[in-house]
Amino acid sequence: MQLSIFKNILIRSSADNTDMALWCLPGFADSGTAFSALHHTVFANSTRIITPDLPGFGSSPVNNHSCTIKAYVATLLELINELTPDEKIGFIGHSVGSIIAVEAALNLGDRCIGVFSIEGNLTEEDAYFSGQAVNFIKPQEFKNLFTDKIWAKGKNNDIFRTYFSGLKQADPTAMWHFGKDVKRYSQDDQPGRKVMELGCPFLYFWCLDNTPIASQKFLDSNKINNVQITGTSHWPMIDAPELTAKHLLKFFEKQK
Repeated sequence: MQLSIFKNILIRSSADNTDMALWCLPGFADSGTAFSALHHTVFANSTRIITPDLPGFGSSPVNNHSCTIKAYVATLLELINELTPDEKIGFIGHSVGSIIAVEAALNLGDRCIGVFSIEGNLTEEDAYFSGQAVNFIKPQEFKNLFTDKIWAKGKNNDIFRTYFSGLKQADPTAMWHFGKDVKRYSQDDQPGRKVMELGCPFLYFWCLDNTPIASQKFLDSNKINNVQITGTSHWPMIDAPELTAKHLLKFFEKQK
């Protein structure tokens, strides 16, 4: 795995000189470390994986970024055009990061070969954590509430402790603006409706224990291509990287 900085954005990448680049989008206020375990699987041996720390999160400063979905999509598209101008583009979106992935895929049109969503947002219920930002006037108060909840969950859970360490790096204002925008965007199940507009292949990768009932029903009623797994957390790429890599390989091999 290589680390680089482009326009103040920290980027983790692997396997240069491939004809396909898969951009990974972390979940809410998370950093690219969420995908680090994939770099030690067979999937990374032949596939270029690129994960940016979006502005305000991980090691990327917020600067003057507005930290909205639209702004993050614009930033991602700029990175794609600058760093992978000639490659086929695919996306791996985790949780709220899938919203950015789907919007970017819609912008790229035929150039996008597929979107692999890891428990990505589909319905309003999926914004149950991030959407709480609307209840706060002060960004720091929202961050304090959010990190306190994750800390409590992490007392006996290594995965939540890993997420907590990433959250501590997050800019409170970035979290607040992004969370409020996710809440707004999620009305009327817009994330799922956007998935239905995709012209490229899509796969929803999920575990029953972590997925809201409304989103399970959305998958079923709209016959969305999906793979259900068992015994993993909301971060299967961390606690089940080989299983995740197996399904990533199967999905993206079909798109080459």
